[in-house]
Amino acid sequence: MSELNKRKKLLVIGAGDFQLPLVQKASETCDVFLAAPVISEAFYPYIKGRLLKDVRDEEAILTFAKDQGIDGVITDQTDIAVRSVAYVSEKMGLPGIGCETGILFTDKSLMRARLAELGIPQLKNRTVSSVDQAVGFYRELCRERQEKQALSDAAKAQETSNNTRNNTGYNIGDNRGDNSADAAKSETSSALPPVKVIIKPLDTQGSRGVQVCADEQEIRKKYEEASRWSSSREVIVEQFATGREFVVESLVLGYEYRTLCIGDTLYFDIPDAFAAKSRIFPTTADDALRRKVLELDEKIIRGFGLRQGITHSEYIMEGDEVYLIETAARGGGVFISSDLIHLSSGLETEQFLVNIALGQQKEMPVIHPQLQYCGYMAFYLPVGRVIRADGIEKVCALPFVHRNQLSKLHAGLENREGATDKTSRLAVIVSGKTREELEANMQEVRNTLQIEIQSPDGTVTGPIWE
Repeated sequence: MSELNKRKKLLVIGAGDFQLPLVQKASETCDVFLAAPVISEAFYPYIKGRLLKDVRDEEAILTFAKDQGIDGVITDQTDIAVRSVAYVSEKMGLPGIGCETGILFTDKSLMRARLAELGIPQLKNRTVSSVDQAVGFYRELCRERQEKQALSDAAKAQETSNNTRNNTGYNIGDNRGDNSADAAKSETSSALPPVKVIIKPLDTQGSRGVQVCADEQEIRKKYEEASRWSSSREVIVEQFATGREFVVESLVLGYEYRTLCIGDTLYFDIPDAFAAKSRIFPTTADDALRRKVLELDEKIIRGFGLRQGITHSEYIMEGDEVYLIETAARGGGVFISSDLIHLSSGLETEQFLVNIALGQQKEMPVIHPQLQYCGYMAFYLPVGRVIRADGIEKVCALPFVHRNQLSKLHAGLENREGATDKTSRLAVIVSGKTREELEANMQEVRNTLQIEIQSPDGTVTGPIWE
């Protein structure tokens, strides 16, 4: 075989459900090597070699990569492998994003520091290394809110007092005028709702350790759980926003940015379960709001200095402002990168990732405007044992159903943990010609799946969809 036609060796880091599409595509043209702590049999037909190590073990993975003589290294749909990909590519002189950029895109504290450098507004936050520091910042937020409310109440009272004097003719020194002002102040002052913050590990994934706190006691109770998921044990305490959320997928090649798609994020109604029950593309936001989000996304991705890759960014509104939650130098999980980007824009994401890892992507790929409506729908299994799992084959045969995780579901499957982080959902990719058709198709999937779970106390329930 000539050197020109020789198959390249590609290292993929990570071996979860969402890395399988990348490995499958890469194996068509490359000899694929895989590094992950656990590698299921689903990967075996597509790989030439494997390393069973934590994806964050940079030195072990680098040694393996050198031993195999790899030509490129990549990951997708996972945060925790991004730093190792950047490290190996930089140390071996292969195409990549560089270690500094890899760290920036996987550390929430550094992200916020860069936002400040770029002059981009952000929710009030602080990186802390102890629960006392977290409580101290919370108290600052409470004082600021009280002071702001006091000023607002005083201004309203003064305005009411002025209006009363104008209407009655009383002078400033008149006792009746003063009494009216006091009454107005009393009316404008009201019990304020508790200040809420969200506490987050600096560098986890799947929303592990992310929790909302509404008082000091909650912070003290929940802090350790957030801290233990952070490699540095540091935690971000941030103002809790409650507005509309968006997700943006974009592409970068040679530092040039292109939007791929923008969607809406809808969450489960489960306390401290920061996982989406669905993400739907395109967003229903009006043109002005859509532009506002996309312009912010471009400013951030360019400002973060990404050389190449797919990005996944999440945004939230508070009032009329849009704020970054987090951004990642990899495609969105739950098959967003492998399926929803393609259904939305026509981009063959996996092939693009293989090409940039090998230095073979010389031109910006063709990106179409939104081709159709699409999204994922997800559900949790409550604690217990699955006693019925019918309709799976029917769902998979539906023409509007794409990649999914239903093969994991079967009678006898047990869920002992009751985990509600992002990694414990089961998801289905669905498409439609219109938003209405997409929603109808999702409902058909839900109606067709007949799943029953028997809880430890004998109660029989269905999956958690909401």
